[in-house]
Amino acid sequence: METLLEYFQKIMEEYQDARREERFSGHELGDILRNELPDLLKKIVAADTNFNQDKFLYKGSIGQGNWAYVPWLAILNKNITTTTQEGVYIVYLFSEDMERLYLTLNQGVTKTANIELKKVKQELRDDLYLEGLNTDDNIDLAESVKGSEYEDSTIAYLKYNFADIQSGAISEDKLKADLKQLLNIYDQYASHYEIVDQPDESKENEELEYLDTANTIVRIENYIKAQGFTYPDDLIKNFYLSLKTKSFVILAGISGTGKTKLVQLFAEAIGCTTENNRFKLISVRPDWSDSSDLLGYTDIQGEFQPGPLIETIRMAVEESKNSTQENPAKPYIICLDEMNLARVEYYFSDFLSKMETRKFNSKGKLTTDKLISKSDLGNNEDTLNKYGELYLPDNLHIIGTVNMDETTHPFSKKVLDRANTIEFNRIDLMAFSSDSDLDKEDIESMLIDNHTLRTEYLNLIELLPEKEAEIVETTRILQDINKRLKPANLQVGYRIRDEINFYMIYNKRHNLMDFNKALDYQIHQKILPRIQGSSRVLKDILLDLFEFTAGGQFSVEQGEQSSDLKDHLISNYDDIKYYNSAKKIAEMIERYEQDGFTAFWL
Repeated sequence: METLLEYFQKIMEEYQDARREERFSGHELGDILRNELPDLLKKIVAADTNFNQDKFLYKGSIGQGNWAYVPWLAILNKNITTTTQEGVYIVYLFSEDMERLYLTLNQGVTKTANIELKKVKQELRDDLYLEGLNTDDNIDLAESVKGSEYEDSTIAYLKYNFADIQSGAISEDKLKADLKQLLNIYDQYASHYEIVDQPDESKENEELEYLDTANTIVRIENYIKAQGFTYPDDLIKNFYLSLKTKSFVILAGISGTGKTKLVQLFAEAIGCTTENNRFKLISVRPDWSDSSDLLGYTDIQGEFQPGPLIETIRMAVEESKNSTQENPAKPYIICLDEMNLARVEYYFSDFLSKMETRKFNSKGKLTTDKLISKSDLGNNEDTLNKYGELYLPDNLHIIGTVNMDETTHPFSKKVLDRANTIEFNRIDLMAFSSDSDLDKEDIESMLIDNHTLRTEYLNLIELLPEKEAEIVETTRILQDINKRLKPANLQVGYRIRDEINFYMIYNKRHNLMDFNKALDYQIHQKILPRIQGSSRVLKDILLDLFEFTAGGQFSVEQGEQSSDLKDHLISNYDDIKYYNSAKKIAEMIERYEQDGFTAFWL
């Protein structure tokens, strides 16, 4: 291929199928966007003596670690910017459905607030000579994209329809003439552009692209894998959905299974680090007995002494209060390491209670009742001003890691009902990362705003009637489970019903896992941890639940011993409806047989 037209035809004909069905790493289209097309643009520009070839950079992308929904090809004036994160540049943008290609004069969106993008866009539309270009906000790239980002950043554009490119109605000469027109406008802009800071060419995350939630999770998985850590399939998806459902998640299991490391690497992958104060690791002490151990206390002089958690909460609240729809808040992540060395119900009870006061204010932001009463802050006016109005904002995410052994305390139902509890007991010593296909661009961390993680719903009624069919489907299954739990009065309540539905709604929206796999995680995390005891009725309930999770492929007539259940799991692996839950139930029954007592935590 030797022309822009040929390359554009190939990309628009093949990209959708490649994104859906073909391996990302080493794909021909990646080489075309990253190397061949930039080289061709360079030749086209060099052939025109009106332009100084040395001042331009040429870049293209099909994504970072996974297929981008909107691939792009950019020309950057090095005197203005060397990164697509900021500054003004020319960029070709392909629509997700590959029906449209836009040649645009654009702005980097990553480092600029949307309100500033709009302001600059309008100023440039007024100042530059843009005759023949579209200056509306009708860029249509992807249905799933937050379209306002592109509307805010695009200064002017030309649109090419795929049908015209495919038929030859748009010629190579037309494409070159349009590019020359954009280059002249770019030079016009550069002639009166005052350079304030020259971006560092080595800066990471330079690609302008839209990553939906599924692709964001792939980036997180690649980042974690690049650090030498591997986790079971779908764990990161499950972890994300659990955080999205409610900003309190527990990672539980035996020591050394990577619970704390997962929290740290997940935080790093989305731009939360100790250096920018958006990640805080707090080691829980065995002698903690009330919330003052986390938040702070008033000493005998009447002065408030801040606890290890309160400053991070203060920064998150300030970030949330100053955020807008155009400039959303950034997430803050707190890891309570070895959370159950002390009794969680003692030192964390105030937090659990405040979580239940969550509500959306008039601006649509999630708030709670105040964390600390003024009487607990002493008499210092500065302290009252600093900490007196704190609450749990929606950009604050708390993750507890717990070891379940003889040195720690068990959880009450009050805690289990308010969190997704993800178990870490599956150990494969051969699971270490050796993926040579990961390029440097695959392992870079991202800077994401809190829209990706924030809880969107508090009550099931907020989803009606739009999601009624999905809610009914999930709730009927929960109703069936409740009937099986009733003999021991272990039924789940409205809180768990709602949160499981939220999890399932988010999962379907972002197309992360199939329905049964997602519900399997929720049965495993929200229902089974509540089951413990020594009565015979408990074993009967577990057998009934095993029959349910096996998907009708098993009945107690086939055997009531754990060995019978495990044999059934092995011989019918592909037909088990909720495999993780069924396997856990078999383990719980085995413990009952051995000890006369069983619990989720083995």
